[in-house]
Amino acid sequence: MLFAVALAGCSVEVGGGGGTVDAERIASAVSAYLREHVPDVQPGRIECPKDVKIAEGKTFQCTAEVAGTKLPVTVTLSQVTGDDYTYKLTPAKALIDTGKVVTEIRSRLPAQAAGASIDCGTALIRIVEVGGKVPCTVSLAGKRQVVQTVVDDVGGTVHFEPATVWMVTAPSTGKIGDKVTVYGESGDAQLEVTVTRLKFSTGDEFDQPENGFFLGAYVTLRALTDQQDLIEFTAVAGGTTYPSDAIVTSTTFDPPLDPVILNQGEQATGWLIFDVPTRHGQLTLHDANNHQLGTWKY
Repeated sequence: MLFAVALAGCSVEVGGGGGTVDAERIASAVSAYLREHVPDVQPGRIECPKDVKIAEGKTFQCTAEVAGTKLPVTVTLSQVTGDDYTYKLTPAKALIDTGKVVTEIRSRLPAQAAGASIDCGTALIRIVEVGGKVPCTVSLAGKRQVVQTVVDDVGGTVHFEPATVWMVTAPSTGKIGDKVTVYGESGDAQLEVTVTRLKFSTGDEFDQPENGFFLGAYVTLRALTDQQDLIEFTAVAGGTTYPSDAIVTSTTFDPPLDPVILNQGEQATGWLIFDVPTRHGQLTLHDANNHQLGTWKY
């Protein structure tokens, strides 16, 4: 797939003098060349080496400022006759049109993710060396995936990693006992979360809920990759959000689910406690950036 700005090599015949290339003339030619092929981006300063001897097959590089980045342009001399020669201009890096990249990524999304946003940065044109990458973030309803656009050659041939864009879907909604899988930005499954059961309490002589009920949620976490932290749960009732920070001194909700870092294959279980006004609502799971990952209705 080609996603480069069309920058085919340009050949021009000129007359020189003194046995050296006219650096200012070459720089002007590079500027005109870029303005023609990248009309939406005005080139900045262009520098070409001076005192380059005219010789058949001689190559040298000019540097042009394009879209805030330096673009090396290779100049090749040919058909040399005395001080007369033809030169060819060829960019040494690919100029990637991020608009085309966004369009291609969008075409790979499933129908239910048609409303996803795709962010490849603010630059319309990216100058990327062969093997370099342009990261794009696909987002929908709290889930994200980074798709890397990998440049294969200076002509702008690219491939995507992952090759199949992860199916970005809305947060999972289920009932108590259902399992939710948490994915990372690259689309890899990282953590399995299950709310196995709920327990309500009106308190005792030592602990009384301020809102009416203590809600305990027994949660099981299983790490699918290393270094997984406890993620955030909240309870939502009547449009109000309640954190899992209620404190009780009795053993009603033992053992608690303590903050822990899990490595692949490890599990943690325990109770999270909320102070809520009703027995009906939903539990909501968030990541560290407060993106909603899943809900359990109760």
